Amino acid sequence: MTSQTLPDSPTPRPPAFRGRAFKALALTPEMPLADWFAGLDAALRRSPTLFDGRAVILDLAGLEPEPEALRTILADLRARRIRILGLEGAQEAFGVADDGLPPLLANGRPTRNLDLPALPPAEPETTSLTIEGSVRSGQSIVHRTGDVTVMGSVSSGAEILAGGSIHIYGALRGRAIAGAARNPRARICCRKFEPELLGIDRLVRTAEDMGSHLRGRPAQIWLDGGAIRMASLD
Repeated sequence: MTSQTLPDSPTPRPPAFRGRAFKALALTPEMPLADWFAGLDAALRRSPTLFDGRAVILDLAGLEPEPEALRTILADLRARRIRILGLEGAQEAFGVADDGLPPLLANGRPTRNLDLPALPPAEPETTSLTIEGSVRSGQSIVHRTGDVTVMGSVSSGAEILAGGSIHIYGALRGRAIAGAARNPRARICCRKFEPELLGIDRLVRTAEDMGSHLRGRPAQIWLDGGAIRMASLD
């Protein structure tokens, strides 16, 4: 039997390790955490994809949480679809004693040219105001963030100013200005039409300019083609 000599196995090549530098977004939690997360949520409502596909570093230098508190912060961030690439400013013991935490990073340098989408301005919250009774003479109701509903009447010498529409279930004998928040689609509706002054957006009409054909009747007032229009609700 002839013996054969096997060829020597090739020596495995060591893997190549190369350094890379990437730009990352740093999040810096602050106390109280509830307020900080509320601000973060407001930014995410305005730009839901703000952190999508981005490397995010958690800077803990100003917080120094205990390991369990840190895990809670990371869980809250994951619930918002924010994945943390690494920790900066954390205790060195975190990386040794706690498995599953992101790696510790050091020597990060600030950068000014990280492109982020501009956040659109937050829209003001729209609310409605209901007046259970009547608005008496001399009273002024101002509500710039939405509609005003008056379950009673608006007396002569009283005033309603609303950012949205005005609904009056009784008589309108005073002044009513709707759309004060630059809302030309606002309307004024009343059960009995006897106003001293009407306004929508920036247009105003006094009693002398309204005629008498709607007096004492249910009516609605709106803007059409840059002019105030009035019609019966009968």
